[in-house]
Amino acid sequence: ANSSVVTTVDVTDGTCAAVESDPATVALAAKWIALRDKADGLAETERKLNREVVRARSRLNVQDGLWDSTVAAFGRAVVDASGGRRTLPPYTRFFIKVTPSAAQELGIDKEIELATSWLAELARDPSEALAQTWTPRLKTATDGLQTACTQRDQAVAALGPHHTSVALLVGEVNTELDRLEGDLKKLFPGDPTRVASYLAATRSNYQK
Repeated sequence: ANSSVVTTVDVTDGTCAAVESDPATVALAAKWIALRDKADGLAETERKLNREVVRARSRLNVQDGLWDSTVAAFGRAVVDASGGRRTLPPYTRFFIKVTPSAAQELGIDKEIELATSWLAELARDPSEALAQTWTPRLKTATDGLQTACTQRDQAVAALGPHHTSVALLVGEVNTELDRLEGDLKKLFPGDPTRVASYLAATRSNYQK
C-alpha cells in the first residue's frame, strides 16, 4: 500500500512482461499494459514535480542569503546612525527585540514579518537618510524572499494531488494483482509454482 511510483512501475511492467511472454496468458496483458503506461506517466510527473521542488528550494536559499546580507548591512548602518550605542534610537526603533544577527537565524516567515515591520517603521519618515537608503534595498530583498517562498510552497503543494494519484494507482494495482492471481489459478489449477512465476515482480527480493 505504501509503494512508491517507481516500485509500481517495476511491478506493473514486470507483470506485463510475464503475462505477455506466454501464449497461455497473453490475453491477460491488456490491463497490465494500461497500468504500466499509467505508472510511467505518474513517474514522469513525479520527476518533474520533484525537480521543481528542488529548484524552488534552491532559489529560496539564494534569496534568503541575499536577505541575510542585506539585513547585516542594514544593521551596521543603524548602529552607525546610533553612534555605535545600541541603547539609543534609531537602533532601538528597529532592533529592540531582535538583533541584526539573530534576525538572520529566523525562519523565512518570521524574517518576512520582521522586515515588513522595519519597512513600516522607515515609512514613518520617508525623508530621513535611513529611509531613503534602506527602504528600497530592504523592500527588494524582502519581496524577493517572499516570491521565492511562495514559489517553494506552491511547488511542494503540487506534490499533494500527485501523491493521491499514486496511492489510487497502487490500490488499483493491488486489486488487479489479486484478480490476476485468481485467473492464473484457474488457468493452472494445482500448479502454485507456475502461478507464482508470473507474479515474481511483486516480490521484495525480486532480482531484475
